[in-house]
Amino acid sequence: MKTSSIIKTSLLVLLGVVVVASYMQKDLLVAAFQTNPYKGSPASVARGEALWMQYCQACHGNEGAGDGPATAQLSVRPKDLTMVALPPVFPDGIMAYRIANGKNTMPAWKDLFPPDQVWDLVSYIRSKSKKTAKT
Repeated sequence: MKTSSIIKTSLLVLLGVVVVASYMQKDLLVAAFQTNPYKGSPASVARGEALWMQYCQACHGNEGAGDGPATAQLSVRPKDLTMVALPPVFPDGIMAYRIANGKNTMPAWKDLFPPDQVWDLVSYIRSKSKKTAKT
């Protein structure tokens, strides 16, 4: 095989990888621009807290620091959401996307939680991060 054929083949493979990677991340890019329709709602925070205590607290802990009682059985410790959840670092839409679709060892919750409950969880996590940021 000639050198030019190897280069062309390599470039085509690289282009394919870039196209596939871009396609896989398009949903995340779209999510980055979504806003929480319940932002600032005390009722949403309360609903999110109830969901948190039932489904999230075991791994993420009471305050979201990633220190829940189930962490001893996990291969990777959950993120400290009190820092990650600060708005400039993690937009609402991306946080909702990660709750719905999971990542790494975090399970996807989209089959259990409808979008309004995902947003309630985002509201609750934001309320915790604001308290942490003030102290």
